[in-house]
Amino acid sequence: MSTLNHYTEPQIINFNTLSKHAYIEFYLNGKRIRIANGDTLLQRIKPNRCQSIEERNQLLSKLHFELKKALESGKYPVKQTPEAKIPQPTFVDNPVETISQSAIQLLFKAVRSKLRDDLSKKYKRNLKSVYRQFKKFATEDELNSSITSISTTRIESFLLQFNKSGTYYMNKRRDLGVLFSAAGRLIDQSVEVIQKSKKKKSKAKLHKAYERDQLKPILSYLKAHNPNLYICSLLTYGAWLRPHEEVRLLTVGNFKNDLSEVHLSGEENKGGRVRVVHIPEYIRVELRDKLDGLGRHDNIFSLNEVPFNEYYFNTQWSRAWAKMYKLGLIFEDQTIYSFRHTAAVQLYRRTKDVHLLQQLLGHSAITVTLKYLRNLGEINSEELAKYAPQLEF
Repeated sequence: MSTLNHYTEPQIINFNTLSKHAYIEFYLNGKRIRIANGDTLLQRIKPNRCQSIEERNQLLSKLHFELKKALESGKYPVKQTPEAKIPQPTFVDNPVETISQSAIQLLFKAVRSKLRDDLSKKYKRNLKSVYRQFKKFATEDELNSSITSISTTRIESFLLQFNKSGTYYMNKRRDLGVLFSAAGRLIDQSVEVIQKSKKKKSKAKLHKAYERDQLKPILSYLKAHNPNLYICSLLTYGAWLRPHEEVRLLTVGNFKNDLSEVHLSGEENKGGRVRVVHIPEYIRVELRDKLDGLGRHDNIFSLNEVPFNEYYFNTQWSRAWAKMYKLGLIFEDQTIYSFRHTAAVQLYRRTKDVHLLQQLLGHSAITVTLKYLRNLGEINSEELAKYAPQLEF
């Protein structure tokens, strides 16, 4: 005799980005259940393997329909039998193709898929670059054969082109690995050739903190010769903001409470979370005249709704650094990020409070802050042990 199941109406939980998995949620006999594919229905329905949101929505609707049908007939979950065969879906205009696709076809689809994801412009540019470089490097036979036939030796030969530093090598290895993994998902196979390739030790990029007697002369020089770069440096130092994205894209509307706070949405900062930072009075003094008369959507540097391009502060800093270096104001390995690093070092030395520093820097995880401090030489392995979770009985 079958048991009567009590269930709630299944709800599709979807997102407007392929980087987050969609699923269907419902309660069955008081237990919450989430399904993201058709495995429990013996259906080959995999919405999260789709390469477009439109295609994923089609598969979610199909999954929802099959689930409702099984629930209403009291046959969820569907039991596997020796004779049971999982049918191929016929409802998608462009179903995922099979392993017969060539390596270059899969890599092309992989990079196209990644370019649709919610990734930074720089990351997308890097993925396109490594795709073009690998396409140029590989032989015609390799490109037209199966992606699983590409050897580790060939991957390492490709990566040796980027051997001028460990960081450069590992960045290329990472980017190529992203494409090969995405290509593997298209054929439902694990492609681990990149993971098997040699690693190289990366040296942390050093943004050497400023010495106490350097800050005022450098800021005075920037104020006199490049007002925009001066404001950017102040915000990087005094408000803990990242210069090239968070600071560069600031609008009048980001400032609240008489310029005493900057509010950033999840899309406006690297951590992906809503972030509120305090603006010290010495920065507010500089901003009041600058922002006077601007509209809410105006960028504080371009003075209109269109911000300067992503390389703006890189270019401005390079020119200013060369002149300040000749004057003896600045040293090697000191960058625009050194303002942020200097503030971090000062606060950590005063408070030894890593959690507070994590919040101020806008890091998504405490491990990032610990690595940050270790790279700055402010914390060593013994000190790291103090922050390990403790278990008491």
